[in-house]
Amino acid sequence: MLLDGAHTIESHFALVNYQMKQIRTALAMASLLKRTLVMPPLWCRLDRMWFGHPGVMEGTMTRQPFLCPMDHVFEVHVMLKDLPEEEFGPRIDFREYTFLENPSLPKQVKESFLEVRLCNEHSTRCSTANGSNKHRALLLPRNSTEQMLLDVFSSYKNIKIIHFSSMVDAFRGFADAAVETQFRNRVKRYTGIWCCVEFREIGHIYYDMYWDDKPGWKPHPPQNREEDHPPWA
Repeated sequence: MLLDGAHTIESHFALVNYQMKQIRTALAMASLLKRTLVMPPLWCRLDRMWFGHPGVMEGTMTRQPFLCPMDHVFEVHVMLKDLPEEEFGPRIDFREYTFLENPSLPKQVKESFLEVRLCNEHSTRCSTANGSNKHRALLLPRNSTEQMLLDVFSSYKNIKIIHFSSMVDAFRGFADAAVETQFRNRVKRYTGIWCCVEFREIGHIYYDMYWDDKPGWKPHPPQNREEDHPPWA
């Protein structure tokens, strides 16, 4: 997905949406387990500017794809806001991915580490029991329920860093519909815009945290001023 095909608006959004869906799952699990999420590096195919452009600034040597700043996709100031908990659920703390590379990070934090790998829930080898060996990765069934996650990770409360190899289908979702609604209300406000399509009066395209809930979703700019609002508004 990083290197397949031409660098177009469609391939850029396909790449970002794939990452966004995993980040959405990671945010949910961080909220459930009351942990701070270290955001992963973000890959983009197209740059973000404040005017129409062909994908990268003309005349520059920008290599595509590239690691893009978090605020190219996410509204970081919204993620930092103290939103009312009764409507948006609990705050979800986060750090940028460079946090773990910071030389001032204490050694005891870096060394308090658990690797988690997802496995097929129907496989006989897919058992969390192997996590008792600190030198082996913990195998976690895909599509784990809320209670499964709480039970498994209650044994690792003293571990500072839990690293997941993937977030694809890691979590089935919140058991309580009200909690799920609060979480959705919160995170759907976390995404921003990509800017901008050339030669258009309205050239920006809104990222949508729940793009996969909308069959046939396509990355198109608003057709008129009435359509020019975030997908949650």
